[in-house]
Amino acid sequence: MIRSLKAAAVATASTVVATAGLVVGAAGAAHATGHGEGFYGVWASGVNVRAGGGEQCYLYPSAANCPDVQTTVSSPAQVYVYCQQEGAQSVGGNPYWVWVLTASGHRGYMASYYVDNASDWIDGVPSC
Repeated sequence: MIRSLKAAAVATASTVVATAGLVVGAAGAAHATGHGEGFYGVWASGVNVRAGGGEQCYLYPSAANCPDVQTTVSSPAQVYVYCQQEGAQSVGGNPYWVWVLTASGHRGYMASYYVDNASDWIDGVPSC
């Protein structure tokens, strides 16, 4: 009888641990957004893709530090996101800027706020 109680206790404990692991694993996976470097949709119209301003633009992207508008993109366009950087300016509460390539061949920073992604930081995309 003691042996079967111990076996039942071990089996129950194993089930609880396994279930907890699945819950934690599911929560971790559900939190992930983005898919790394690649194509992302733009959800707004007339979004500026900026460059210029030298080192300040590349280290601390913002409208002021990247004064040259290379082009604009509008939904449903997609841009190729290479990397992301915390900028000197937040847009819509999002402090990150992404270095992109547009369909027209322009490269520059755009505010990450305008990229279709569930969070400010895009998981899997490296820092610039």
